[in-house]
Amino acid sequence: MKHSDKKVNVGRKFFWILFFLAFAITAVTNLAMDQQFTWFRIVGSSLIFGGMLLDALLFSKNYRVIHSVSVFTALIIPYFMVLERTVNNYYLDVPIYWLVPIGLPIALTWIAYFWINIGTRKILHWNMGSCLGIASLLAIPAVLVTNTIANQGSIYNSIEMSFITIVTLLACGGIGLIAGLFMRKRSH
Repeated sequence: MKHSDKKVNVGRKFFWILFFLAFAITAVTNLAMDQQFTWFRIVGSSLIFGGMLLDALLFSKNYRVIHSVSVFTALIIPYFMVLERTVNNYYLDVPIYWLVPIGLPIALTWIAYFWINIGTRKILHWNMGSCLGIASLLAIPAVLVTNTIANQGSIYNSIEMSFITIVTLLACGGIGLIAGLFMRKRSH
């Protein structure tokens, strides 16, 4: 085993030791305070979601982005389910069921966004500049869908509300695509 692989393994073990300590401490604290798991359900599921994402991003040898997006795809909806159920059971007098009308469509929008970007990179073999440019441009419809669903308004209201974000993403997209062209010319 190479020295760098040993460092990664030690780092990964240390990461998971800290994770389990944080998980155990918050669980015991909630149990001691409330004699049941209430807010720990949110903290624990957040730790699992974040820990799994960070593990994929930091410790995957190859395909870090694909591993991270796979974890996001697999865990985001169950994570939202835990949040909705916990808040409704313990913190609201009248439950608010937001997962199906709001959370699910937004999660699916961003899952599609991530996988379309990965597919673009893998299928077209574009350089990083071009990929970042197209990712910025593809973020515009994802942001508009998110804001339209979250605010339960019209697309026109979302465009107006997101105007600065849209202009920023257009600029980043243009810069990325131009940088990609220069990167392509330099490599030939």
